[in-house]
Amino acid sequence: MKLDTYQEAAARKILVYGPPKSGKTDLVGRLAEKYKLHWLDLEDGIKTLLHSPRMKKEWMGNIELYKIPDTQMTPAAIETMLRILKGGTQNICHTHGIANCVKCKATDAPYTPINISSFGPNDVLVLDSVSQLSLSAMNYIQREILLKDNFDKKPDWDDYAKQGRILERIFSILQAAPFHVVCISHENLVEMEDGKKKLVPIAGTSQFSKTFAKYFDDVVYCDIVNKKHKAASSTTYSGSIVLGSRTGKKLEDMENPNLLELFK
Repeated sequence: MKLDTYQEAAARKILVYGPPKSGKTDLVGRLAEKYKLHWLDLEDGIKTLLHSPRMKKEWMGNIELYKIPDTQMTPAAIETMLRILKGGTQNICHTHGIANCVKCKATDAPYTPINISSFGPNDVLVLDSVSQLSLSAMNYIQREILLKDNFDKKPDWDDYAKQGRILERIFSILQAAPFHVVCISHENLVEMEDGKKKLVPIAGTSQFSKTFAKYFDDVVYCDIVNKKHKAASSTTYSGSIVLGSRTGKKLEDMENPNLLELFK
């Protein structure tokens, strides 16, 4: 195949990260103006959109919400995510956030179906957040130990290796998926191979987090600058933050940054 005949995939893969309360959820939520969002809410972040002055009521009708309460003893997020990625219809119960929940099925409790195999060009899978999914994976790995009330045992090297393999599987699938994906994460300051410290998105271990950006076309950093929410997406914005856009888009140049710019 000649490069001049190559057609770039239409599906966008975007990562949005930054400190708490920096406008991440609001920035992603406004995609509902043009797209249908399938929002996997692992840490109750959706409350931000309910009270956002920039979210129009008609946009909220374009957000399908999947509440997945995830705890140390019940790591529902990782199990549900793995089921969703298998394709086919997965019924996410409203009570536990578990796919095809046996308890809820027995009582005819409400659920919301999701089938990524049926996603089209106007569908966006939103994962909120990568940080919580990473924690859920570790709790899943250590579940038998935690069920014995052994909270003092710290994860060992094998546990971190298993966590890395699970996350690699999930994000490799999402990277190759034929539909749009937007992930939200928190930040962490780590030392890079050259000895310099940089802000990176939290995704499992520090080592995995350093290279996590490779799964995305655009990595957007959110922050508060001069009492205003700011979003940036170019590698030239800061040498101490991992971010960038394969299409060269610069959200930091926009008066009111909007992720829709990255979908053009």
